[in-house]
Amino acid sequence: MPSKISLFNKEMILQVGRNIGWISVIYFLALFFAIPLRIMMHYSGDDYRYFTPAEGLFDFEFAIQLVMIITVPVVMAIFLYRFLHVKQAADLMHSLPLKRENIFHFYTLTGFVFLIIPVVLIALITVIIHGALGLDLYFQLGDILSWTGIVILYNAVFFLSGVLMAMVTGISVVQGVLTYIMLLFPAGFTLLAIYNLGLLLYGFPSDYFQIRNIEYLSPISHLALLESKSISAQAVLLYIVIVIAAYILSLLIYKKRNIESASEAIAFNGLKKVFKFGVAFCMTLLGGMYFDAMQNEFAWLIFGYAAGGTIGYFTAEMVLQKTWRVFGRGRGLVSYAVVLAILIMITQAFAPYEKKVPALDDIKSVIYANNVYSDPNDPYAPKPMFQRENIEAVREFHKSIIQNEQTNEQGMKSQEYSLFIYELENGDKLVRQYTIDPNDYVPQLKKIYESIEYKHAHNPVFKIKIEDITSIRINKKITDVPLTITDKEKIKQAISILRKEIEREPYALDSYPVGNMSLIEIMSGINNYENLELKQSYSSFITWLEANGMLEEAMVTPKDLDYIVVTNESIKADQFKEYPEEELLNQILKDGNTLKLTDEDHLRTAIEKAGYGWFNEEPYTAVFVYKTGNHKEIRTFSSKNVPPFIEQYFK
Repeated sequence: MPSKISLFNKEMILQVGRNIGWISVIYFLALFFAIPLRIMMHYSGDDYRYFTPAEGLFDFEFAIQLVMIITVPVVMAIFLYRFLHVKQAADLMHSLPLKRENIFHFYTLTGFVFLIIPVVLIALITVIIHGALGLDLYFQLGDILSWTGIVILYNAVFFLSGVLMAMVTGISVVQGVLTYIMLLFPAGFTLLAIYNLGLLLYGFPSDYFQIRNIEYLSPISHLALLESKSISAQAVLLYIVIVIAAYILSLLIYKKRNIESASEAIAFNGLKKVFKFGVAFCMTLLGGMYFDAMQNEFAWLIFGYAAGGTIGYFTAEMVLQKTWRVFGRGRGLVSYAVVLAILIMITQAFAPYEKKVPALDDIKSVIYANNVYSDPNDPYAPKPMFQRENIEAVREFHKSIIQNEQTNEQGMKSQEYSLFIYELENGDKLVRQYTIDPNDYVPQLKKIYESIEYKHAHNPVFKIKIEDITSIRINKKITDVPLTITDKEKIKQAISILRKEIEREPYALDSYPVGNMSLIEIMSGINNYENLELKQSYSSFITWLEANGMLEEAMVTPKDLDYIVVTNESIKADQFKEYPEEELLNQILKDGNTLKLTDEDHLRTAIEKAGYGWFNEEPYTAVFVYKTGNHKEIRTFSSKNVPPFIEQYFK
């Protein structure tokens, strides 16, 4: 009959202390090195006044803190409940006249106290140092209190996760592995599922969903963000609920656990199949993800599914049976393969999803983009379009992509993302993502890209407030000293002209840009800047630069060049791979059958007509030799853009 004696006595606490106390000591020393000692080293010198304020205690040796917060609670749970995984210790403990709930409460609560003692001591020491050194300008007492609460909360999450896994398994090593699998599972499984749905469902926006806060689904990845981000009240509440749920669930499982399950990988027979097929399914998704990334072919995707599922299934069997002789137990694998094949066929046949394009009257607005922004709230992210003609143009383009599903990814000359985000009148969103060859959709893209609304929605020049701009820098890339414009009136004029240039700029699918390619950098704060190219076609802006005496600083002119050497030999792709650029330069300069340009008009024409991307096998190759810094540059002339005097010379 269970006794009413209490486990919470001095002798039992000392016994637990001898078992796990060393973990607390190591935890304390690591945190002391990371925070109090680092603060004293940082702020006790004479130059501490020049240091910037800290955002919080996570600013000090965050990597050390992160490793300790993630590992110490799990190690504590493993050693605390080691007695469950050793048959003799389990028999001895459960032969005592004690209720199981009393054993659980004592060990779990005592272990948690040993876990948080180092955190509380570090907080107290930091408070003393804060007062002694007068560090109010650098961080506040509230920062110390916030750090203490966050660390204790995460310690509780990781510790109770370890305790829960201690009840599920009978092997300490498996407990540790399962703990981290469980902690990473929500984020990891979501990522695998989203990626594989993108492979099986045409148009599924896997990249769009992958950047939608998946890191918040795991406490490990969420913790890694705390160096630069604060934790929300919702997250704190969620973690408290998780801790309470893990505590209660651990107690319930412990009360049902058989003493004989010590040394068993999974302590409950009902969970063994869940474990086995769960591992097989996750490895299936991982195998498909790997082989698609390597080969990008459907046959290899299926092979990846088969290989991953087989490896996962037999690996789980080895863990459960504790032997490698499990290859005769393949009956379950056959059943799993059949179910998986049915799931793949159902997914492949899910036509309503793949063919869905919302009706024009159902659409409130649409965003079309050729990339995925990690932060949709970024002020420079693409904005929605509301004009009906532009929405209809996007819809028609979307429909043409769906109609060409079978040919879209075959023999593409170039690849481009197409992301469609529809906001519907009923408040819902419909998102689709595709990979296309833009060469196949020039008319549709031209109609979208040349609309004024699209340009205003995408180009950052239209989103920056002129009054916020501090300077405009234009770098012609052959000098370390760019042209800098700080006069407010000139900034206003420059932005106004650039906006007009962009509004009338036609859509062009040029893989290799032609002409002068200076870089414009618009500064609107200490670290806020936007870049755009100063294209040869921006004639009004170039005229404005010339009228203000800034052209030679902003763009390459004949005065920057010593000469240009042109050959009618194109550089082949294999040459580009085999020879370094310096060797190719020397080959061209030493070639006797070349044209040397020194005339100012010829140099100007060559600058305006030469293209970038010298490995594109264009028929004419040129070396631009600059006067400053012994700088040389390889450029090319296409048959379409080659100046007449160069073409005539090589006839």
